[in-house]
Amino acid sequence: MKKQITLLAIALLLTTFSAFAQVKLKYSWSAGDTYRFEANQVDDITMSAMGMDMEDTFNTNTVFSLKVANVLANGNAEGMLYIESFSVTDKSGATVASLQDIPAEALKSLVEVDTKGKFTFKKIVYLIVEDGRNMLVSADAKADQNSASASAQVGDQKLSIHAEFDPKSGTLKAGYSMETVKQPEPKTIKVKEDAQRIDVLPLAFLDLLVLPEESVVPESTISVKMMEYVFTTNTNDVEGGIVDLDLNIKTDRSQGSSTDQMDDMMSDMGSMDMGGEMSMDMSGGAPKTDLNGDISYKFDISKGIFNTLSGKITNRTKGMGLDLKAVTTLQMRLL
Repeated sequence: MKKQITLLAIALLLTTFSAFAQVKLKYSWSAGDTYRFEANQVDDITMSAMGMDMEDTFNTNTVFSLKVANVLANGNAEGMLYIESFSVTDKSGATVASLQDIPAEALKSLVEVDTKGKFTFKKIVYLIVEDGRNMLVSADAKADQNSASASAQVGDQKLSIHAEFDPKSGTLKAGYSMETVKQPEPKTIKVKEDAQRIDVLPLAFLDLLVLPEESVVPESTISVKMMEYVFTTNTNDVEGGIVDLDLNIKTDRSQGSSTDQMDDMMSDMGSMDMGGEMSMDMSGGAPKTDLNGDISYKFDISKGIFNTLSGKITNRTKGMGLDLKAVTTLQMRLL
């Protein structure tokens, strides 16, 4: 299970620095260079809902590379992002998803990335799992959408279907050749509301590569409250050309929140007499989500490139009979 919303919340931390600047962070892209990254996400999930309990661990590992073809006058880079490997395993070690036998030509996307690390994709590659069908597809990304918001919509869609395959082994089904996978024809298919989408591109991790617009001040602390959450950034000393940022997020409802009114309404609904018929237990009000965690981020100023990222985020959602806890451990590094 992905925690894209959690990762996007953490990404907001990287935009909360003071304008009183000393160190300016920017990517220095070079035409012809290839930048390789490894990202690992471990989700420990426990859930209780409607009388059922679930506990599992999902480990997602991705190796991807950005090959820069051209650098524009403003420093932005144009190139190709390749997925070199991708796998998801559960707590037993069983493979949930894999692309090991899918040719590399089907696992690439044209991109543009600016000097702050914002990626704009021409196409988004992802998996759709529904009714026993496991499809690798790609769709055009709208020009006004960023990497994380370009997503599948329910209903009829015109998608490029690269292949159907066994997600555990990546083995192609009969009727698909390597050429078919490399050069798919767009087809209109219907995507159901409960269809599972698995991102192949590490979109949430790419959002974490975005740098602040302002410069950063070594040995400074900045705190910003947004809705129910407090984002705190500690900027440590710059040593050896590496700037070290410690990022923290915590939930703080001491001043109330915009969800309180909805919470009261849902509590009232849960206490109503429904004419003797069985009704859902909505005690506790509308679900509330607590986010708490820490991320450490290193950026190589001398080379103008991201270095490492690591941390842990706890996401707890309770209310309306649902109790969901996801502890996400993140690691990403430049290879």
